Amino acid sequence: MKRRKSEVRYCEPLSNGQMVHVYFWREKQRVSNQMVYVWNAGMIITDSRKKANRWKNHNPKGKKEKSTGQGGLEGLKKALEIILQFRYRLKPNEYLFIRFDDDKRRAAYRWLERYGFMEFHKNGQFLAYGTFNPIYWNWQQAEK
Repeated sequence: MKRRKSEVRYCEPLSNGQMVHVYFWREKQRVSNQMVYVWNAGMIITDSRKKANRWKNHNPKGKKEKSTGQGGLEGLKKALEIILQFRYRLKPNEYLFIRFDDDKRRAAYRWLERYGFMEFHKNGQFLAYGTFNPIYWNWQQAEK
């Protein structure tokens, strides 16, 4: 579902009656000494769209959410499919970043490297796993 040019939300039902909501929002950032647009991703599994929107729009930055574990592997697999398809919407000057709150999620997101995601560092600190549109992979390699 598209609301704004810089925000997108996908919603998929799960077999347990809940839904996985994957949010993407765009920010302008400096990556490798050039200004680019970075799409960030956020995911929540809940039983209503209202709860998901409250989480996305009213969750203070830096506040960690409690994981309930009710979505299971099915929700993560659907979110991965959405994320992998979303990256084909990226333009040449756009990146998709998947950030993490803690070491547990960092270890889980490490599996994204199998799908072409790379580690992005800022000031020597690991920032996120990121990728760009696979259509432009050869173009990015030629620039280096």
